Amino acid sequence: MQKQNILEASEAPFKIRLPDRIIQGALHLPGSKNPPYVITCHGLFSTMESDKFTAIADAFTAADIAIIRFDFSGCGKSSGKISDTTISRRIEELEKVVDFSKNHPALGKKFGILGSSLGGYVSLFFASKNHVDSLSVWATPYDLAETCKNIPENDLKMLNQSFFDDALKYNLSSILTKINNLQIVQGKKDLTVPWQHAEKIYRSVNPPKKILFLEEGDHSISEKHARKKALNESLNWILKSIN
Repeated sequence: MQKQNILEASEAPFKIRLPDRIIQGALHLPGSKNPPYVITCHGLFSTMESDKFTAIADAFTAADIAIIRFDFSGCGKSSGKISDTTISRRIEELEKVVDFSKNHPALGKKFGILGSSLGGYVSLFFASKNHVDSLSVWATPYDLAETCKNIPENDLKMLNQSFFDDALKYNLSSILTKINNLQIVQGKKDLTVPWQHAEKIYRSVNPPKKILFLEEGDHSISEKHARKKALNESLNWILKSIN
């Protein structure tokens, strides 16, 4: 006779207080005790409430993996202004979310990170200095300066010069040899991050690694079948490492 779960799936908001800002997020728990978990990281102008991340939360919790969604400062429900965001600030915020998750009594020990676009970029820098059991990045730039040329000028005007100055400190090529257990998901129709960026990341990281190209995938991987494939492939990749 199969043992039944006595816990119920749940979603609960949380807050993390930094000296000058508050990070808000949501913790999705499946109906199992101390499950492995995945932290999601959204892109530059996105939020944790995008349909992509809510779909990820539903699929992963159904597979007995907890999900942590959160808004970087200046986005969504978190405090601050988008004009103040930098790569350094986002890495610090991800570090605080990881600290929060590692000390949460309902979560297990193993965890992964799923980052999209700039969220993937930030995730890679975090993983180069910290142990992460599994990584999946979607539409993630290799060269941030090149990628910024593909972002509408009106959007870039929302950022302070400090974003661009701070970004100069980060060179992805210098840290990729420190990373393994990475899956890369990339749309061939991405006009923001050309698909060649994914190839450059893939060539530099260590095995185990995997790359998935989606012929109909745009930057948000919004096409229905591409989104479904990306989600299922990421779930399967992460399950191998954290279960």
